[in-house]
Amino acid sequence: MKELEAGMHDPESKDVREAIVQESTKLFLTNGFRGTSIKKIAESVGIGKSVPYYYFKGKDEILLAILRRFENEYLDEIIEALGNCEGNFIDKYRLFIKRAAEYARDNRSMALAFTTLRGKVIGDNSEAEKVVRAIYEKYLKFLEGMLDDGKSEGTVNAQLDTAIYAHIIIAFNTGMMLEWLVFDDKLDMKAFVKKMRDVLLHGITIQGSIPGLR
Repeated sequence: MKELEAGMHDPESKDVREAIVQESTKLFLTNGFRGTSIKKIAESVGIGKSVPYYYFKGKDEILLAILRRFENEYLDEIIEALGNCEGNFIDKYRLFIKRAAEYARDNRSMALAFTTLRGKVIGDNSEAEKVVRAIYEKYLKFLEGMLDDGKSEGTVNAQLDTAIYAHIIIAFNTGMMLEWLVFDDKLDMKAFVKKMRDVLLHGITIQGSIPGLR
């Protein structure tokens, strides 16, 4: 706390800004976006109630920071990792699922927050809605490209509608992450993720292109 107090008067202090984003993520999950005040965020961080305004104009800007963090730490990291993968579509999809599961495991609050908060902003014509839609457009474009590459290499069914299946992969993956996060004390993560991965691969790939999968 002394570190926060020492840095709270410095507009460039990353420690305080980081604490505000982390505590806001938890509070938005617990109380909802509208049910969380700047005062409550400040109390949770352990700083004066006016300090958050050194870093953010208000709750809306904090929400944007949370959404951007998800984009940077989840989506951009996955895109980079798969871009460096030299395998085929199957190898890349398996890595995609692995990285997604690891992110959910290591960043539970952020994974839940993005999944929950995106539903709250769609339709309100806010800046947050624009950011969420832009994130999904990037997500979809990346997956469509990966599927098209799979068609070209002969591992993905050539008749498959890449636009539709890109949406299906996102929906499938989002549901998988949410199910595991909610029932993490009852589910064997490794077995659950593997089965979900193989179910979708079975519907996308050409029969016989995945050893051991029927």
